[in-house]
This record gives sequence, C-alpha cells and structure tokens, in this order.
Amino acid sequence: MTMFFRHVFSAAALCAALFFLPAAARSADPAPKTDKSGWILPGASVADWSIRLKDARTEAAKDGKPILIVFSGPDWSSRCKSFESSVLKSREFTTLVRPAVVGLYIQHFVNVTAPEEQIDANLSLRKALAVPAVYPCTVVLASDGKKILGIIQGAPEKKAYLRQVADLAGIELAE
Repeated sequence: MTMFFRHVFSAAALCAALFFLPAAARSADPAPKTDKSGWILPGASVADWSIRLKDARTEAAKDGKPILIVFSGPDWSSRCKSFESSVLKSREFTTLVRPAVVGLYIQHFVNVTAPEEQIDANLSLRKALAVPAVYPCTVVLASDGKKILGIIQGAPEKKAYLRQVADLAGIELAE
C-alpha cells in the first residue's frame, strides 16, 4: 500500500510542477526573426514578402505589378494561421498568384512584443486604407501603390480567394 501512495504522490507532484511552470517554459516558441532595424519578419511561408509599404511601392513601380497586402494576426489568430497554411502556402497561390504581385505582409501583433515603429506603421496603413478589423484581410493596390483595386475580408476558401485576387489584380489563372 505504501508503494501505491508513493506513486500517487510522485504523479501529483509532477502534475503540479508542470502546471506551475511559467507559460514561457511550457510553450518555448523561438523569438521571432527580425530585420536589421528590428522589425519582425513574417514566417517562412511569406518570408519573401515586403513588410514595409515603401519597399512594396518601389518594387511594384519597377516591375509594374499590383501590390497584394495581407493583414494578418499570425501570433494570435487561428483563422490567420489556417489561411496562411491552406492558401498562402498552397501550390496554386505560390505558382500562379504570388509571381504576378508584390506581396506586402502586415502583421497585427498581440502576443509578441514588436517595435513601436512597426506597430504604428502597420496601424497607420490599416487606417489609411480603411481596412476593417477583420483578420485576415487582403487589399489589392494598383502598381502605383495608391489606388485600391479591392478588399477581400476574412479567409475565403482557397479557390474563391484565388479567383477574387486574380480578378482584382488582372491575373490570368490557368484552369
């Protein structure tokens, strides 16, 4: 009987230790990657996207491509994470849509400490474009980086999203 109580006590002590571990120790997410100025870069699936409007405008003007802005909350929104993995990482998106646009990935941070400059710039852009606080949200700008061609709220199913982006950006999708 004594052996039984030792096992029960050991199991209870282990559970208590795990419960009282700091949250950071339980979910040891690595620190986000930053650029040389300290701005937080997007995850690997959108790593080649711009994070600053001025950079996207420069590239769009040079290449004559529309700007596809995705407003996302990757550190807190399960819908944004799902949208990123099911749409932005999809073969169709990366091969048909992404090469035809300049990608601008705007992150709305909740659980990650980001530089004030980045938070302010992202919020200012959202307000300037009158983007609703619905994440994810996509805005397509003309290659001049000023004229809004359209807004897609939420996370439509992949085929519907690709069709909407193609229509707004003037991209011919091979069916």
